[in-house]
Amino acid sequence: MAISTTTIKVLSGGGFIEKVITSQTLGALRDELDMPAGSSLAVNAVDQDDSYEIQDGDIIASVNSNKTGGQ
Repeated sequence: MAISTTTIKVLSGGGFIEKVITSQTLGALRDELDMPAGSSLAVNAVDQDDSYEIQDGDIIASVNSNKTGGQ
């Protein structure tokens, strides 16, 4: 059985880079890309929870919050 892949863009270093992933949900993507569990995830500029099903072409940004603001 072939592994299904999806192409997305992920915020990294002040810009968006294209990545080919195997995750189907944001929760799985956290593990695949080693994103912190407490970070907020936005897909196409809309906050989403871990159950969101990733679509080809999604633009995803992760924000880690701390006492002084986001990173």
